[in-house]
Amino acid sequence: MQSDEEIRAAIAAQAGEWFIAHQAGPLNAEEGAAFLAWLKASPIHVREYLGVARIAHHMPAVVGEARVPLEAFLADELAGDDPVASLERSVPRRPPIASRRSLLSAWPIAASLLALAAGILWWAHDGELLGIPKTYRTAHGEQMTRRLPDGSVLWLDTDSEARVQYSRRERVIDLERGQALFEVAHEPGRRFRVSAGDTGAIAVGTLFNVYRKASSVEITVIRGEVAVFTGGLAGLPAAGEAPAQLQRVMAGYQLRIDAGSSSAQPLRVDVDQTLEWTQHKIAFEHRPLGEVAAEFNRYGSVPVEIEDAELRALPVSGMFDAGDTESFVAFLKTLPGARVERTRERIRVVKATPTT
Repeated sequence: MQSDEEIRAAIAAQAGEWFIAHQAGPLNAEEGAAFLAWLKASPIHVREYLGVARIAHHMPAVVGEARVPLEAFLADELAGDDPVASLERSVPRRPPIASRRSLLSAWPIAASLLALAAGILWWAHDGELLGIPKTYRTAHGEQMTRRLPDGSVLWLDTDSEARVQYSRRERVIDLERGQALFEVAHEPGRRFRVSAGDTGAIAVGTLFNVYRKASSVEITVIRGEVAVFTGGLAGLPAAGEAPAQLQRVMAGYQLRIDAGSSSAQPLRVDVDQTLEWTQHKIAFEHRPLGEVAAEFNRYGSVPVEIEDAELRALPVSGMFDAGDTESFVAFLKTLPGARVERTRERIRVVKATPTT
């Protein structure tokens, strides 16, 4: 039985062959029917063909500035809900005869380059070229879920940014800011590494959360385990080796790193509470009011301000919808010794004046 990689390689090679055939001239009726049948067999066929055509646009010296037949047509189809549902329409008009002659004279070079392009597209998974990072970011109050090329899943919280870059030996995600949850697809010999400034975590086949704050990083393991390191990449083992000398964090535990130095031991935490943000919830138990207000400010349009140090340190517990500012304000009003002052621009929590 062929492996998934062998099947994908074969599809990429077929895409390159079909592209070259179209550049050589019009397909006859039998060839046209075969090409449409090949496209309709799988959305992967359509994506691979478009990927080869896209790369060909970057080789004008070789292919004589040719226009790529069917590219606009296929892109139109991909924009709909069903990417291969309505391809039974006439093939667009081919380039003029002079252009086709120019293509025929460059056939051997174009064939070699397009075969190489097809191989790159297959190996890079869905056309994401190796060595080229891709950045995912969310706006204030927005969240995002993306399946990465290797099958891993990235959940990105509000006002967050992550840069993804893959190589043969390593999958690297730089969490530039905010919070992200990672479900890692296991790949022997190619590790999955998340970095957040000087702090990083290496995982294999696990589910874990990384929250990069202004002066600290929290790494919480929901399933499996991760190895946490600080101080950059110095001393890391080779990509295929187990990082035994690093700080290991097991499922159900959280390690908090402040200013580059980790706490002595990971602490057991409520992982369900850690994951509440994926349901657009804010959950807290005996947390300082200042931290809770900061969490609400990541989602809400009107900031909550607490200047008094004693109020900021007040431990509170509860659970709210991240966008439900009204319920949170009602909760603030119930706190002993606190008074809420509200305007259109802000919500201030101040110490209540003692009554006589």
